[in-house]
Amino acid sequence: MTPRERIVNQILGREVDRVPTIGGWMHGPRNLARLAGLSLDEYLRDPLGNLVRAHRALGVDGMIMWPVTPDHDGQIRTSAVLEEGHRDKTPDDLRRRGDAVPDSDAGILAEFDPAAQDAWHREWIGKYAAAYGDIVLIPTFWNSVASFMLYQEYGYPAYLEACALYPDAIEAIYRQTGVLARAANEVLAGLYDELDLVPMLFTGHDVCMQTGPIASPEFLRERYWPHVRHAIEPLVDAGIRVVHHCDGNIMPVVDDIIPAGFEGFQGFQYECGVDGFEIAKRASAAGERLLFMAGLNVTRTLPYGTTDDVRDEIEYVLDYTDGGKGLLFFTSSSVGPEVPLENVTSGYDYIRRCDVHAPRPNAGIPRPWPGTSRFH
Repeated sequence: MTPRERIVNQILGREVDRVPTIGGWMHGPRNLARLAGLSLDEYLRDPLGNLVRAHRALGVDGMIMWPVTPDHDGQIRTSAVLEEGHRDKTPDDLRRRGDAVPDSDAGILAEFDPAAQDAWHREWIGKYAAAYGDIVLIPTFWNSVASFMLYQEYGYPAYLEACALYPDAIEAIYRQTGVLARAANEVLAGLYDELDLVPMLFTGHDVCMQTGPIASPEFLRERYWPHVRHAIEPLVDAGIRVVHHCDGNIMPVVDDIIPAGFEGFQGFQYECGVDGFEIAKRASAAGERLLFMAGLNVTRTLPYGTTDDVRDEIEYVLDYTDGGKGLLFFTSSSVGPEVPLENVTSGYDYIRRCDVHAPRPNAGIPRPWPGTSRFH
């Protein structure tokens, strides 16, 4: 089975020869250089090209778009929200922005240019498809949903205070960004067949922290998810399975994410209380098995565990996915540069050897994440 056949079959719920593997979120140019068989200096001469070379050596079937592409030795992460950069922001800044949103969808879309959006999608898809070569591109667009991550622009205090003080204004921003996302998704949906893309989209904004949702589930249910559902509807209607990226404890909002149109999850910070067995009990709104982009925990197992811990976590994931059904093997987030490379390579090697047709006596039987006692 080719990598593309393997990925497409898994997305569509058909039989696969093994669990497909995904890459793209890996910091640490020294680890990547080792994978690619290069010196650090050689690696840094072509960060994207050698990132792909490293992932080809890792043996991945596919890679997400917008991969982490470290371009200097001291790089630890690619983004962070630091309050010192938002000290001048106030809740009234968000109120004014929300109050300025046009009342009608037509007003919001007055300056939307479908041709420019089409060209933008083609440019980025083409860039990564050319770079990846025989590695399958996993469509990934973070602007495909209504924007929740306004804290990146305004900081957390101003944003969260505005949610409490001016909920109508915040919802107006969600509505505006959702309407624009829907228009962009209508363009994107039309490109899937033409560009021969696999029928899934990886997207979703961080709505949770380690203890639970950043805003209350009730606020999100009333003010946010309806605009996300409106945004991704053109993709869902086109048969494209949309997978939501989730950091932190998503359990209080799982039953709101699925009705919004999502058919899978990526992330799974088990140490925060995320329960893969509980999520796997659910089906998509269309009654289909959910997709799981999961397999390697980047906050506990990979940096602090052993190769045995990696194996135990993979067995845990295989149990809650009934032997890997709907599973696209991936990391919970970006792998840090401090992670021992053998933990990563052993995980990808192990999942490739797992027999998806072998009976699993413990499939679907809830049990604690194997790192619960070791890493708490």
